[in-house]
Amino acid sequence: MITIDSIKFEEVERELGEYKAKAPIALSRALNRAAAKAKTNASRKAREQYNIKAKDINSTINITKANKSSLRAVLRSTGERIPLIKFKVNPSNPRPKKPPKVLRVEVKRGGLKELIGGFVADINGNKVFKRTSKARLPIQQLFGPAVPQMLGTSSIKEFIENEASKVFDQRLDHEIKRIMGGNS
Repeated sequence: MITIDSIKFEEVERELGEYKAKAPIALSRALNRAAAKAKTNASRKAREQYNIKAKDINSTINITKANKSSLRAVLRSTGERIPLIKFKVNPSNPRPKKPPKVLRVEVKRGGLKELIGGFVADINGNKVFKRTSKARLPIQQLFGPAVPQMLGTSSIKEFIENEASKVFDQRLDHEIKRIMGGNS
């Protein structure tokens, strides 16, 4: 998390000198760039550990941008558990004539794992199911973790925060130089 306290704000004002009124603009631009890069890094790091597509991650992440009156950029991921078919499933299509002996699934990278009793069916699109009893019905759809749960793991969260902090510092220097050069 990047925090802008009064000490940081005064430091930026001091660096800007006669242009100190433009400190909120420089800070908000740097915060927004750091938030955008954090979204990219979140997707990239999650895909290193989980076998999921970028669009499935990015669709759950929203950015609330900072502006000169509100120096706060928020990166928020919301969403429910992801259907297991969105991860790597073998076979991924129903094969009624030659069903597989065992369904294999890879949620976390590191190899396919057997899902005993699981099967793929075409019910409103392909989905992975499992029977809840010995009877043919009822069946229940199987899910993997939610994106916020993936991004909440300590290694991913720490990486995102560290990279966002680096980007913020770099962009703040750039924005200060930009304002001092008169290109606001």
